[in-house]
Amino acid sequence: MAQYFYIEGYGCSLNISETEKISGYLKEKGFKKTISILRADFIILNTCSVKQVTEQRMLSRVDFFLEHKKPSAKIIATGCLSAAQPKSFLNISKNIIVLDTKLSSLCKVLGIEEKEFSPLINSVNSRECVSIIPISVGCLGACTYCSAHLARKDLHSYSVEEIKQSFKSAIDSGAKEIWLTSQDTGCYGFDIGSDLPSLLKELLKEKGDYRIRLGMMNPNHFIKIKKELIPLFEDARLYKFLHLPLQSGSDRVLEKMGRKYSVKEFFSCIDYAKKNIPFVSLATDIIVGFPGESEKDFGLSVNAVNKAGFDVVNISRFGKRKGTVAEKMPSQLGEEIKKERSRVLSVLCKTIFEKNNSSFVGKKVLCLVSEKTANGFNARTNEYRTVFIKGFDLVLGKFVKIKLVSVNGHYFKGVVV
Repeated sequence: MAQYFYIEGYGCSLNISETEKISGYLKEKGFKKTISILRADFIILNTCSVKQVTEQRMLSRVDFFLEHKKPSAKIIATGCLSAAQPKSFLNISKNIIVLDTKLSSLCKVLGIEEKEFSPLINSVNSRECVSIIPISVGCLGACTYCSAHLARKDLHSYSVEEIKQSFKSAIDSGAKEIWLTSQDTGCYGFDIGSDLPSLLKELLKEKGDYRIRLGMMNPNHFIKIKKELIPLFEDARLYKFLHLPLQSGSDRVLEKMGRKYSVKEFFSCIDYAKKNIPFVSLATDIIVGFPGESEKDFGLSVNAVNKAGFDVVNISRFGKRKGTVAEKMPSQLGEEIKKERSRVLSVLCKTIFEKNNSSFVGKKVLCLVSEKTANGFNARTNEYRTVFIKGFDLVLGKFVKIKLVSVNGHYFKGVVV
């Protein structure tokens, strides 16, 4: 008799990819996936350790599972939070099976052939025309606030050949948008004698009408590869999109964070990108309320965001993560200060986006229809800017000409030409 599993995954695109691969591998081994907690023999939670708010949500889900599962069902916590903070789950119940980030650990518990995560493992994709391909795990950093490093540690890059094989398989199966993901795509290959530009050159040899989205890369690695990387954006199949996290506009705070670049070096990166990639879309991350962040430090972050004119800013309020250096730093800031600084930056970012993108209104652009929403579709421009199209009967994975009619918050509204 087949056994049923229920799975939820949280966090970054790497974690989403591994959640999809868990589903694919278990189905290959004879398990059946279910959306019913009551039907499941195994309830799998693929966890994320980055944000405090996400941790609380996951732990509350465990409480929910315990209350609603059938008596014989087993709850399994895997991923970054369970690896870094196993007691968080065992304090809820000693009956929870707490694992690390390895697929082989889950295989042992389920009594199936042991396998490690790889781009070659088949996925059950969560989005119809989008395929997420992990290119590496781990990183070369040691940021003082980061708990993911406690779980995944050193860089391990997958080979160019297995990524190429996975990429070709995704294209052949109908994927139109490929996300290359990692904790830090910028240092891909440094451990195996390769690099991101070399990988991209190989992938772009694959014929077809598709789009590649690069995941986050740290500025100190971008500096090393920019001369080889930037010319590749001339290929329309590579979204003109870069995610370079700033984290703070203050060199003093960056040093406390363990970041390996200065604000000046960061701006050399985005200036280079803007100069050499027309209409490039830039995303960044900012942490507000890091221990000891003064009003002056925060003001420097505001100035940096204003100067850079980012298209996307992911704002996080600092939260202490167990086992990190920053957890025990002096001068921890109160929640009200962090909340207010987050609000100030959010308002600024919305204003910048609308100002920067008002010049695009009225233009007709080619977009990839990538997501169905409750009352329409989301599509992506070649710069990975989001366009919402209301009420049209569109087909996912198709390219359509869209007229941008307005800027609304952090996205465009458009109509099909």
